[in-house]
Amino acid sequence: MNTLFQASHLHKSIEEHSIITDFSLELPAGEIFALVGESGAGKSTLLNMLACLTPADQGEIWLEGKEISSSARYLIPGHADIKLVPQEYRLLPNHTIRENIAYALREYTKEYQIYRIDQLLQLTGLEGVQHKLPREVSGGEKQRTAIARAIADEPKVLLLDEPFSNLDTLNRQKLKGELRRIIRETDIACLFVTHDLLDALTVAERIGVMRYGKLEQMGSPKELLKQPDTDYVKAFISSGLSILQEVKERLEL
Repeated sequence: MNTLFQASHLHKSIEEHSIITDFSLELPAGEIFALVGESGAGKSTLLNMLACLTPADQGEIWLEGKEISSSARYLIPGHADIKLVPQEYRLLPNHTIRENIAYALREYTKEYQIYRIDQLLQLTGLEGVQHKLPREVSGGEKQRTAIARAIADEPKVLLLDEPFSNLDTLNRQKLKGELRRIIRETDIACLFVTHDLLDALTVAERIGVMRYGKLEQMGSPKELLKQPDTDYVKAFISSGLSILQEVKERLEL
């Protein structure tokens, strides 16, 4: 595995309360990694640290072999090659889907903007709604617009905060397939956080389970299902499987 993005021994405390403890991760290009955990596990704080929006108290973040942790301490936090899509999307309400994507490309020439927007609309399957306003499209189309805008200037890393939580079942399933295809075609490293184990199991190549700011276990879905390292991971995995079993039993009635 050739590492594109790496977090090494990250720590974060707020008013002497530990939020993130000794978090380390390596991501190659083209992989989707899911970070799961209950509310309050520190997932969103960690996401902002990985995006270089919040500085770590200790530890380092590396991109393509270069240390970038100090980016979060600059006057304007963040990093050009790492894009975070928040849970609420933050689309411009009075601008069309096409114009929302164009906003990320405003520093480029008009000719390149047209070329790249058309490319992104095709990649995300939004050609048919490109002239509609955000309030006129589905939740899944809003999420895909936010993703298209985030990857417009070709970042190396895409971070997603609960990307499926606001979607109905049909849009949720559609977005999962679209996300896998987009990451495969762009070769971006992608990490998303979620409290829903089933979303992680059906989308990610690897999953990390967080508890109280600490990574309890990391591995493929198969590894987590077959060999949970701790009682917490075992209970967390079992809770997701029990839901599946309940659905199966109800359908068999």
